[in-house]
Amino acid sequence: VLLLFSLADLLVVKKLKNIWIHFVILPTTLIYITYSLAVNALAIGHSPDYAPDQPVKFSHAVHAGQNETDCIYCHSYAHKSKSAGFPSASVCMNCHLIVRNGTRSGTFEIAKVINDFDNKKPIEWIKVHNLQDHVFFSHAQHVGAAGISCQECHGPVEKMDRIKLNSKISMGWCIECHRTKNVDFQNNKFYSEYEGFAEKMRNGGIKNVTVESIGGTECMKCHY
Repeated sequence: VLLLFSLADLLVVKKLKNIWIHFVILPTTLIYITYSLAVNALAIGHSPDYAPDQPVKFSHAVHAGQNETDCIYCHSYAHKSKSAGFPSASVCMNCHLIVRNGTRSGTFEIAKVINDFDNKKPIEWIKVHNLQDHVFFSHAQHVGAAGISCQECHGPVEKMDRIKLNSKISMGWCIECHRTKNVDFQNNKFYSEYEGFAEKMRNGGIKNVTVESIGGTECMKCHY
């Protein structure tokens, strides 16, 4: 509004006697608008605490926390595939064929799962952690090869009733992790091919090797 007022008065109306005011308003408003555009453009795709309603009120706090169900039991592709995978209704039915009453939701939510299973209808889960289309990310590399726990990226899921976006999932966030995360060369055979680093660590030449050291910040790792 100030920008439009200043331009209108300076170029058309010309009623304001103190013209110097325009030369204060114009740079200030232009800097503010440019800053706002830049900040909001960088934030596109980032939705802190995003927690959509799911078709079934599945509680990770009950399953992963209270019942101590291993993440891999439901997300069975996480250690060997690009995607962690959504559990099918048949996986749910391994337990709910017998367990028909939930500790919090009674029979209502479990009945949805049973009904979808009986009607051969997939549960349409809504993905919470979304990456841009131009980004490559492999769960197998991080969970399987690197041995990173789910909580490091997804937060304390075992305490969440409804899963929410716990991290920015920005390029800066990933790069910061790659610059500080040490690679386990001693106990992980996946990294045995890096003989130079392994030898230096054995001889005490270096204390640790970060993901960045083995190319973790190269653009083509994620944007090829």
